[in-house]
Amino acid sequence: MTLDLSELVVIFIAVAVGAFVKGVTGSGLPLIGVPFMASFLGVEHAVVVMLVPSMAANGWIMWANRSEAPKARHLMPLFILGAIGATAGTWVLVSFDDVWLSLALAAVIAVYVVTFLAKPDLQFSQQVTDRTNAPVGLAAGLLQGATGVSGPVVVTYLHGFRMQREEYLFSITAVYATFGAVQILALGALGSITPARFGESLATLVPMAMALPLGMVVSRRVSHKTFEYMVLALLVVVGVKLVWNAVTG
Repeated sequence: MTLDLSELVVIFIAVAVGAFVKGVTGSGLPLIGVPFMASFLGVEHAVVVMLVPSMAANGWIMWANRSEAPKARHLMPLFILGAIGATAGTWVLVSFDDVWLSLALAAVIAVYVVTFLAKPDLQFSQQVTDRTNAPVGLAAGLLQGATGVSGPVVVTYLHGFRMQREEYLFSITAVYATFGAVQILALGALGSITPARFGESLATLVPMAMALPLGMVVSRRVSHKTFEYMVLALLVVVGVKLVWNAVTG
């Protein structure tokens, strides 16, 4: 597939916006970038292109908050089951029609938006963590593998524990990095990572590297809730576009 200049500009803007939001909230790069890219490339292609900038962004934020690593040990079942789920979900990604994957991605976005608006003050106890880490990890991993986006599950779940900002940023990016590493291996084994796609993925490092540090600076100066609602607005637009493409394509 050959992209024209306008499509490349849209993709670079999507990555930049996603990276900026990720710098602010710890999430948002695949959640925003993959649906936009999928509108032009298809879901599988978009997921592959997003692998490199996502891993780089996660590593960057994890390193910046590395002192919080010991506090994430209680999430180990989520990491392990999530890795298994991501492997299985990747098979779904390369086996199912793009129309169904696009609709699934739109549904994921809708669930995230509705959950956030319905329960903005949701808070989980430690007991809930002990009982739900494994199944939540499996569900999030499957979602990551199949759509390239596990944020709706991971963000909602971790947000419910009301962690301090630094602990939350380390935990959520560590989850994403684990899923991403597994997915790279799985997609590579399945032949989805071609030289052309890898080159496109490397190219998106440019807007990511420009926007992510700006978001990290802003995160310390601007209301977090303001950006949460900005993300919701963007996701609604993206979800509608995915449904439209699936119905009309």
